Amino acid sequence: MFRVAVRSLLAHRLRFTLTVLTVALGVAFIAGTNIFTGSLRGAFDALVSQPRADVTVRAGASDGGALQATFPANLVNEIAALPAAASAVGLVGADGAYVLGPDGKPVGVEGPPARGRSWVDDPAISAVTIVSGRPPAGPAEVALLQSTAETAAVNVGSRIRIDTPAAGVREFTVSGLVTRGLSGGLGGTLTVFDLATAQQVLTEPGTVTAILVTARSGVSQQELADEVAALAPEASRVETADQSRDEVVQRIQEGFAFFNTFLLAFGVIALFVSTFLIFNTFSMLVAQRSRELALLRAVGASRAQVSFAVLLEAVIVGVLAAVIGLLGGLAVSQLLRWVIAALGADLPGAPLRLEPSTIALALGASLVVTVASALLPARRASAIPPVAAMREGAAPSPRSLRRVTITGACLLIAATIPAVLALRLAESDGERAAQLTGVAAVLALVGVLALTPALARPVLGLLGSAMRGRIVGRMASANAVRNPRRTAATASALTVGLALMTAVSVLGSSARASVEDVVDTTIGADFILLGPGFRPFTTDVFQSVKDLPGASVVTYVRTIPVSIDDAQSPVTGVDPRVVTEVLDIPMATGSVQDLALGAAIVDTELARTLRVAEGDSVSGTFVNGEGSLRIIGTFEPAGPVRGFITTLPTVDAIGTLTRDTAIYIALQPGVSPATVRQDLASRLAAYPSIDIQDQADIKRDINGQFDVLFGLVYALLGLSVIVAFLGIVNTLSLSVVERTREVGLVRAVGMSRAQVRRMVTLEALLLAALGTLLGLALGIAFGMLLQRVLAPQGISVLAIPATQLAVFAALALVGGLAAALWPAWRAGRMPVLTAIAQM
Repeated sequence: MFRVAVRSLLAHRLRFTLTVLTVALGVAFIAGTNIFTGSLRGAFDALVSQPRADVTVRAGASDGGALQATFPANLVNEIAALPAAASAVGLVGADGAYVLGPDGKPVGVEGPPARGRSWVDDPAISAVTIVSGRPPAGPAEVALLQSTAETAAVNVGSRIRIDTPAAGVREFTVSGLVTRGLSGGLGGTLTVFDLATAQQVLTEPGTVTAILVTARSGVSQQELADEVAALAPEASRVETADQSRDEVVQRIQEGFAFFNTFLLAFGVIALFVSTFLIFNTFSMLVAQRSRELALLRAVGASRAQVSFAVLLEAVIVGVLAAVIGLLGGLAVSQLLRWVIAALGADLPGAPLRLEPSTIALALGASLVVTVASALLPARRASAIPPVAAMREGAAPSPRSLRRVTITGACLLIAATIPAVLALRLAESDGERAAQLTGVAAVLALVGVLALTPALARPVLGLLGSAMRGRIVGRMASANAVRNPRRTAATASALTVGLALMTAVSVLGSSARASVEDVVDTTIGADFILLGPGFRPFTTDVFQSVKDLPGASVVTYVRTIPVSIDDAQSPVTGVDPRVVTEVLDIPMATGSVQDLALGAAIVDTELARTLRVAEGDSVSGTFVNGEGSLRIIGTFEPAGPVRGFITTLPTVDAIGTLTRDTAIYIALQPGVSPATVRQDLASRLAAYPSIDIQDQADIKRDINGQFDVLFGLVYALLGLSVIVAFLGIVNTLSLSVVERTREVGLVRAVGMSRAQVRRMVTLEALLLAALGTLLGLALGIAFGMLLQRVLAPQGISVLAIPATQLAVFAALALVGGLAAALWPAWRAGRMPVLTAIAQM
């Protein structure tokens, strides 16, 4: 039976090739994702295993992010004098050191931070290594990360300007280029100064942000940590090398877990869509080969052997698809590295690693998809009666659609239950609501796919009515509805891909509309001053603009993190007297004007999560240690400020180095915004990293981020649509072979080659139209449900992108026409006498 299976595949090379390619596309994404993460894991393991200090003391009771806490520098000598310590080295590190390009704007700061740090001489504990030039020495030198230097187009000896968090814009000479370990993060820019310079430009003279301690011989890490902890300030974190390593590994795993799952999901979608093509292919081949299979039965082959032969073909397809998918996975892995690098992440170099687990996963996924899709056709093949099938013109009798139609209707009805529950839970339990939405979407999708055979005849009949004026159109319409199951299986692949793209489009359009609505309704300021990537900036900026002519209000806000139950939330300090003139804070209970030292209001979503109400106190870990806030009211999280809102003195008391997060400026009536913008640009010339934005700028920037995100999703979902079009090509090609005698007959009675090609093309157009209509309808429903469920999270406005959906529909129809080119050409060139000879 093996030779029978191989010869069958070789006899249908086009079908065989298309089927293998569709499965290989999905396998390539799954394999590529695993190759990528496996390669990174190997590189990270090597980096994490590099030597490091036995104990690290970090300033701050919790991670302050861009707001870095500090120690007095004399603490370094005190720790070095401990009996268990061999040495102690002070380290300064902070975000906000922006390398400026020739245009005066920061380079390479979209997303990852702009990190600055001090040089550590001991290579055994330093996270950075010189690869060119020498370490920085003196107040006028800096070393740059290699990728930072490449981004800024500078080299050793170049003069550059850096906008520093503590000293403003300074000019430096590049003394060397460095590489770094994982402690420096995975992206952004990195500038390295000597210790004294780092204190001046990053924090404050006489301070450090961390202390690296090495143990004496015979002293364990934990013993050293215990001694250091007894001396370290309360607002600090003492970590052994093992703890630091575990923390880094966990951070990396968490950072890539979502990305890995995200990519795997698209591979699974592509494989799911390919099942329709495989099922259709094997079903049609079994029908076409009924006499061949019956002959096998007549010469002694059992039902099991016939089924085995069909399944063996599926296994061969699966194995070859896995091999091609693994090769494609290597390319996908490299593509992922380029994409992440383009987004600003500085990944460690590593060779591609094809691990046994990746090979097993690719082979297993490929075989499961192909064999599972071929099970039903194989069963039908074994049930062909030998004598009946060998009769001339024998054809399988059509099966009733009643059972599958009832099943589809039941699934659609069942989908309403989790959908209604999701809408009810959206306010109180967003995570559970999202899960129920996914369940509802899956049930509805499967239900519509099950109903598609029943819908195919009336829908295609309606669509084909416009073509019935001519014989070619009537024949194309009749051919499309001749076998509703086959038509449904072909159109369903396009339905799935287009439904997902439509849902994402509705969600993206609603997100954009919601953001614009929030900006319009909650931001009353005419201008907002922001740091790169919304990061904090020096308070000197406010001093430069506080007396701005034409302004009615100039106020700043400061945001710090608080850790409550291992989850971080923002705490924003405002001036209660004027904040409502530049920000609309929709209060649920209490009043902003009642804020005082130690008091706060909390957004209603966070209040539900923490189970707190007006009058309660909330305790948490701030950068400077433990603290608490007294809740005096709640507000709806509709604007740019969420979490806790308190007074500026409260934030300064529980925060760390003073940094502003944003400056809001409201203008007096009649003042020209253009004139004020010019004045602001002049006043902020010394702070080139500060961005001056009005409401239109904010909308444009946020929409630009949405465009990048949803563009990536569209590109990945396009994979499933490509598979769908390959399915149309495959189905039409097999249909042309199946209808050889029919084509010969119509050619014999006068139909031209062009008319035959047009008939096949119109049939493809009808198949694409069916999948497009169902996909758009299903996708719009999914998108509307998602928007309502996510409304409490901020996507409060429903927007249906009619133009974009029209483009999707047009592209789908054009794709259907393109898919018909090869089958139509093949049908048109079929010799008439050869076709008639088969009658």
